[in-house]
Amino acid sequence: MSEVTHPHDRLFKGLLDQPGAAGALLRERLPPQVAALLTDDPPELMPGEYVDEALRDSRSDRLYRARLRAGGDLFFYVLLDHKSTPNASILLQILGYLPRIWWSLVDGGAGTLRSLPPILPLVVYHGARPWTVSLSLREVINAPEGLKSYLPDVRYDLVDLGPIPDPNLSAYPPLRAGLLVLKYSHRDCDAETVLVQAFTDAKDQPALFSMLTVYTTVVYSNVAPAVLRHVIRTVKPEWEETMISIAAREWMAEGWAKGKAEGRVEGEAKGLAEGKAETLLLLLRLRCGPLSPEIEERVRTAGGDQLDVWVRRVAHADSLADVFGLPH
Repeated sequence: MSEVTHPHDRLFKGLLDQPGAAGALLRERLPPQVAALLTDDPPELMPGEYVDEALRDSRSDRLYRARLRAGGDLFFYVLLDHKSTPNASILLQILGYLPRIWWSLVDGGAGTLRSLPPILPLVVYHGARPWTVSLSLREVINAPEGLKSYLPDVRYDLVDLGPIPDPNLSAYPPLRAGLLVLKYSHRDCDAETVLVQAFTDAKDQPALFSMLTVYTTVVYSNVAPAVLRHVIRTVKPEWEETMISIAAREWMAEGWAKGKAEGRVEGEAKGLAEGKAETLLLLLRLRCGPLSPEIEERVRTAGGDQLDVWVRRVAHADSLADVFGLPH
């Protein structure tokens, strides 16, 4: 899975892998009567992914096992929907995922199966439009009321991040940080204010701080490199250079991927050169601030080999002179 083309998936899974995050999400977002049934043990991440490969651009999933106070297990299927608008097909997709999960849990023991463990689906949505899809499959089946009780049903619990006030996204700061940047990935906002709050909530978590840096780089395309640098410097100045280097690598990967995609349409060499040029311009603005029209023209008209030389230099450059070999 490409890190550049699946940023929501990567952040969501990395976020829930943070110690305490999955447990906080379940405790805070499950119905209280369900949360009260669970022990205080942290949920256990189970192996496997159940979303169809064709849907990986729009959905990510995690399966957890929690212990019940009365004994036994309760499984939670957490599904991130990162389309910008809700889609009613999610009910049919959950209906298809649950048997796959049960088959994986019984592990060939279906011949002697007497009961199935309970699985509760939990959908986390961060699209721009309010969630309008029914929470029950039976409710959308066109059938007389007297017939509906005989029909199959699938229900899920929903966490729509949009209506939740930012401070209430979670009481656990690392989880709140990740949910905050997911929430505004499809919404207009004061990006610098949002990022300062998110990075502040993650300031004691180096791995999460790095993930937020990468996510911002790829998803928040309206955030200029200088703004990201300022946010990091404001929140955690001692991590500035490390995080900017991480961002630079991500911009490079994104530029290379864009160049390859364009190259398949416009000619490989031309597409790659254009992707490299745009990446280099981003890195130069990050390191050196606004660029003159002359510098921009020089970069955009350079060949691929020359761009490679400049890109290698920019990671450690203190000035434009260092990049282009000019006299100081």
